[in-house]
Amino acid sequence: MTVAPICFKTCYNDQIVTKDIHTLVRPCRSMLKCANLLRSISVNSSEKEKPSKFTLKSSSRDKHLQSLDSYFGKFKENKNLVSSAARDDQGGVKGDYDETCGLYLIGTIASLNIAVYLFEIASPVKNSDLDLFSLPALYGAKINHLIVYGEWWRLLTPMFLHTGMLHIGLGCWVLLTFGPQVCRAYGPFTFFLIYILGGLSGNFTSFLHTPYPTVGGTGPAFGIIGAWLIYHYQNKDAMNKHGFERMYQKAVVATGLGFVLSTFGPIDDWTHFVSVFTGIAYGFFTCPMLQPGSGEENGMTLIGRNVDPCKSLVFFSIFVVVLSSLLLVFEPPMGSLAVDTLV
Repeated sequence: MTVAPICFKTCYNDQIVTKDIHTLVRPCRSMLKCANLLRSISVNSSEKEKPSKFTLKSSSRDKHLQSLDSYFGKFKENKNLVSSAARDDQGGVKGDYDETCGLYLIGTIASLNIAVYLFEIASPVKNSDLDLFSLPALYGAKINHLIVYGEWWRLLTPMFLHTGMLHIGLGCWVLLTFGPQVCRAYGPFTFFLIYILGGLSGNFTSFLHTPYPTVGGTGPAFGIIGAWLIYHYQNKDAMNKHGFERMYQKAVVATGLGFVLSTFGPIDDWTHFVSVFTGIAYGFFTCPMLQPGSGEENGMTLIGRNVDPCKSLVFFSIFVVVLSSLLLVFEPPMGSLAVDTLV
């Protein structure tokens, strides 16, 4: 039995094969694209999970902001402690108001002295027998005869009179250098009384000491120096020694300049000396005391920050009465000028 081989004829059409190949390749390409897309998505998600530089910077900024918030919180607490420590017995808050008021007071006094000096320059007097060559000096200087005959204001007005640029420069320099510290320590009202009492005591001493006409524009300034000295002496344990030495040198320079100026004009050296002594004595009775605080944050506890105005006024009246009583003991010299030439 013979086997005849059967041959199947298979026809390969190129178009059909190519179509099948394309149909097979297209899904593969689409699968590759999907795989690449999934891979890129996974990479992006992994990158998002990693902390970037921006997130690191933002976290560091958050830490800095938190530290600043804690610092300002502590600063606010310290400020509240200081403000509560600066309250007086009546519950009123002291500090900025008193300091601003003191600066206005010092500026007003300095401006008044400068205005009077400008008026002295603008109103000269020639051929004066009293060596007073301006209208304010002629009608406001210390002249013993006229004071005895009733012009008592001449014991007060010389504290606003000056003899020249150096004289008023010295007075304003001392006022602006020592005035803010004394005003901050004693308070504006007591500072004003120290200024008036320094000038009044100096003029009164010159009235009892010399018969010559004098002006005392620097007398109040030396009274302020005296009050500053006693304040630092009574609180030397709580004050900065370096600042005290620097200010003390300025006080010595002012005293030396005062003695030099007294040789060139109608200025009495006893005016400066007694003004300093009066400032020391008055400051001794009205000086506030300081003591170091026990807390680390407080640093210093103030006791009696400003003087009681009633207490300052009482001591001011006592000093004026004591000065006036000196007339019962000492007789002022009258000099050699006739009264008719002074009227």
